[in-house]
Parts: sequence; C-alpha cells; structure tokens
Amino acid sequence: MSCAAAFSLPNMSNHQNYKKYRTKHDHDTFESFVTMRTGIDLNNHLTTESKTESNRKEAECPAPGSSEAVYWVGEGQLYESPSGKIIANIEGFDVSKGVFMDQNHIRQFSRKIFWFRDPNTNELLTEYNGQPVQPIKYDWQVFDLKRGYNPNDPSMAPILPSVVKGPRSVPCMPVTPRYAGSDVIHYQCPLFIDIETPKGTYQAWEIYDYTLDLTHDANRPPSLSWSRQGSNPPFIQDGMGVMHFLGHRLDSFEELPEQIRTLVEEEYSLFQDPPMDMEEVHQLEQETMMRTPSNNGSVNGVNKANGRSTISSGSRQ
Repeated sequence: MSCAAAFSLPNMSNHQNYKKYRTKHDHDTFESFVTMRTGIDLNNHLTTESKTESNRKEAECPAPGSSEAVYWVGEGQLYESPSGKIIANIEGFDVSKGVFMDQNHIRQFSRKIFWFRDPNTNELLTEYNGQPVQPIKYDWQVFDLKRGYNPNDPSMAPILPSVVKGPRSVPCMPVTPRYAGSDVIHYQCPLFIDIETPKGTYQAWEIYDYTLDLTHDANRPPSLSWSRQGSNPPFIQDGMGVMHFLGHRLDSFEELPEQIRTLVEEEYSLFQDPPMDMEEVHQLEQETMMRTPSNNGSVNGVNKANGRSTISSGSRQ
C-alpha cells in the first residue's frame, strides 16, 4: 500500500516561515535524505538529458555525503514504564546502502543489530531474572524510498517509505523535512504499529528524528534520535517499555567502536556489510524458514512471545 494513500501529510504551512533560511542552500529534500540515510551517490545517476554543461562537473564528483555503505551507530536505554527505571543500556548499529531505481525512487538495503548491557556495569547482558537475553537482530530489511509532494510548499518534498522485504510488513508514514536555520535540516520519521500476529495484537509507536548539516562538516556528522514505546522484549515477561537511542552516521565498519567491531567479527560477521541485493535477501529468507519450525510461535524468522516480536526495534528507517 502506498504511504501517500494510507496517510496524509501533517500541516506544513508553517514552513513558509522558514523559506528565508533557504536563500543560501537550495537543497532537494528528497535527494538530501536518501543520500544521508543510505549513502547513495546520485551524481552517478544523472540522466543523459540532465547532463548539461552546468552540472557535468558535478556529475564527475561524488555527491556530498555519499558513501558505498553507511553505519548508524549509537547507544541509549530501555526504561520500565511508567516507573522510569532503567532496565538496560542498549548499543548497536544499522548498516545500509542505497540502490538507484529512478530519480524519484531509491531502494534501501539494511541490516541492524542492538545489544542489551547492564545499566550499572555496562557488561553485556546474557540473562535477566533467569531469562536469556538475545540481541535485537534483523538480518535483512529492504525499503523503497519515493519522492512525495507537499502542496503547501513544493520545495519541501516528503519521502514516502514502504517495506519491500523484512520480518514483518507495517504501514509507513511520510518522512517530513524541516529547516532549522540555513545550514541544518531535520527529518521526522514516525511509525505507529497496530497489527495482528499469530499470538495476538501487537502495538507500539516509534519516532526517528534525523539531523543533517547541509555544509557536510566532517565534525558534525548526520545524527539520529530514536524513541519507542511498546511491549517489553521477551526477557521481560510483561509490561510496556520505553526505548531511547542517540546515534550518528559513520562511513565504514572500521570506524565503529572497538567493542562493537569485536562482537561482530567474532559472532555476527553478517553485519559487517549491508545485503548485497535481492538475491541475497531471498536466500536469507529461505535459510530462516528452513531452520525455523512453523509450530514454535515463529513467523518469518521473528520469534514471538505473548504476541510480541523479539522487539519492535527499527522496523522502520
């Protein structure tokens, strides 16, 4: 289902007040987002007709912010709700790349993994109150990112995401941009989940907020704030939890913190790179289905517990 058909855009008429900030930068909000999020170099995909003398030199140079793959790394906390008690620290990363479909359509290939750590010692958690603790892990996720239209301000094009392949299909909402001065742009990515699973209703909300410095200062990389409220992960039997995560973008696996690199190299080598293509994704799907019995409460490789997936982290961008 198209996001545009499922959800309307928020009232963005107030963005007229921010037009004065765009005198210095006249950025394409769609292109800026997909390059920030996936690293795709759109200069490599100028059409023959668009390769005018004015942008020929631009096409010969990598686009600012482009990278073969991008790594969104960070840390945060899992809170008990409504008490606010910190249950665990969380740390991890998402690795992604973008594939060009057309000028208004980019396909994002991703994986992500997050670990839980003791809130006092920061040691890796392997059990909690006698229950085994496993990392949040998505071996593959594929999204389509398409250009939307904002009737209140056509220069502020939203991004329309949709799930192509992943542990589950959820309705997506438009990603909306907003300038903060002339050199900074924010992108808000909301997600509200209310779906039926083989074990019952699953409900949660998540909001991703990305911040991009349009000057591409290496000392101010793109950053991310992610918040989620929903059912606790399976190692906590009941209740609702809140997760909050702060992160930023890196452009290589070698830049990740040493403790994360070591974990990946020793136990989760798949996560060193994003999925290569749809062929790899299909192969991973088949391998997951073959090793996951259909009668153990597992669907498409996602373990269920009391109607909850392993945790609804990062089902979105």
